Amino acid sequence: MKQLSIRFGVGFDLIIEAENKITDSNLLKLIRINPKKANEYRAAPHNFERIIKILKQKQISIVTDILKDSTFSQDYINRVKLKLNLRPYQEQAISEFFNNDNKGVVVLPTAAGKTIIGFKIVEKLKQKTLIMVPTKNLLHQWIDHLTKYTSLSKDMIGQVGDNVKEIKEITVTTYDSARLNLNSFRKIFNLVILDEAHHAAAKETIKVLEGLPAVNRLGLTATPDRSDKGEDLLFKLIGDPIIVAKISDLAENGFIAKHQLKTLKVPLTEEERILYDKNMGIYRGYLRRRNIQIRSPEDYERHLIFRVNQDVEAKEALDAHRIARNIVFSSQSKLDKIEELLEKHSLDKMIIFSEFNDMVYSIGRKHLIPVITHETKSSEREEILHKFSLGEYNKIVTGRVLDEGWDCGSVNVGVIVSGTGQARQFIQRLGRILRPKEGVAILYELVTPDTLETGTVKRRKKAEVL
Repeated sequence: MKQLSIRFGVGFDLIIEAENKITDSNLLKLIRINPKKANEYRAAPHNFERIIKILKQKQISIVTDILKDSTFSQDYINRVKLKLNLRPYQEQAISEFFNNDNKGVVVLPTAAGKTIIGFKIVEKLKQKTLIMVPTKNLLHQWIDHLTKYTSLSKDMIGQVGDNVKEIKEITVTTYDSARLNLNSFRKIFNLVILDEAHHAAAKETIKVLEGLPAVNRLGLTATPDRSDKGEDLLFKLIGDPIIVAKISDLAENGFIAKHQLKTLKVPLTEEERILYDKNMGIYRGYLRRRNIQIRSPEDYERHLIFRVNQDVEAKEALDAHRIARNIVFSSQSKLDKIEELLEKHSLDKMIIFSEFNDMVYSIGRKHLIPVITHETKSSEREEILHKFSLGEYNKIVTGRVLDEGWDCGSVNVGVIVSGTGQARQFIQRLGRILRPKEGVAILYELVTPDTLETGTVKRRKKAEVL
């Protein structure tokens, strides 16, 4: 066999047509035989580069138009010039990316300049670039930053998402929009940047990575860890993690805000303790009787949630556990402690995080603080954040919607009402206060001693890289 052609199929796969039957064992690991047509094969687009390497080693001529026009036009080459000097750890991350065949997931905290690393890689590679983000807010933030930190004008940056579809040599899109426009994207872009890259490992978005032939792949995240362990597949499709600095090192060198982490123990009231112990007794009693051990969220789903329809006691145990969690996460003592912190930091810019919307609304009503949850309309959220950035508001209380994807500027105090067991969520929330600023930022975590909350915090701290 001297020649082989590769093209996009009508559906998801690449179509490979050979002169003769392919027998190379390494190549056969990446392709599938089409039983209906002789010497025709199919392959997942993300294996395009590996297939090309094998064919070149075998000195087989390749006929393909895939990514043949992937280099920037001269106008983009002239204007994709980063206006900032790189910090040493940013230079190191870029070096490791190129040493790893132009692949990798850069793991750095919020405010450490991950997007700047992305911009420099775009400048160096000069390849048409697709930037994927999880939210509309981040989509517009990337477009704004591209015009701020390079010489690109806004009309040179494509946008696919938020009711706009304009594809340019550099295009920013949401993960949701990327799925809908995969066939268009895969014919153009040879560099893919995934912001908040842990989102790309979700089952519904992983096919975007599998469906792109792009050779160059960069992930950016504060922490790639996922509860479903999807980061392993993420590394396979984007590249290995690139960790060049801890949060503590960056703060010590002045690259992010100096900060303190303060855990405040907030005991239950006597009445809450009685009710908590009663419900945890029901829950633990069920586990003992069924000889069940809960070591992970998957265990909780399998042994409790999936048993509810078949086992009346499982429903009682599940209800009791939820009541106990609500008591811990929304206790009167925590409300009192929040009031104390609000008085102490009356002049500071503060974000308060809670797992439960009822608690969020309760804090907002009691202290007349603007509230942002997933129920908040986009227009209202934008108005609140705008006034917060201008200093018209200096306090916000929220659920999970502000954990990531928002440049919150000069915030210097954070309060986590409920101790979290997820390292990723904790680090994202810490990131809200890490933008460089004068003074020392503080993140408070309110933890109820001698409850299930204590155990979740301990488990999380084992996974932290601070």
